[in-house]
Amino acid sequence: MKVTSFLSSAIFLASLTMATPVPEESAALEERQTASGCYYFAAPRCCVPTVCQCVNGAIYQVNQDNVNAGRHGCDPPWGYISANNAQFPGYCC
Repeated sequence: MKVTSFLSSAIFLASLTMATPVPEESAALEERQTASGCYYFAAPRCCVPTVCQCVNGAIYQVNQDNVNAGRHGCDPPWGYISANNAQFPGYCC
């Protein structure tokens, strides 16, 4: 009798654990988003150093003043470099 009730309790608790929702990964992604819509990007194998790439694909310099102040270096980014990776000066892929 005790074994049956123990097994029932164990199965019930296991089902509760399995029913617990998994935290959404998109929530963490949304916390990293910037107002400018730009984010850090680097492609060392293609000769692209760390830059800011925006949603539209445009590439900008990292805002070093913001980085030095402890803020995101792509919010806002600095000078315009190119419209996409293939147009990046020195792109080697």
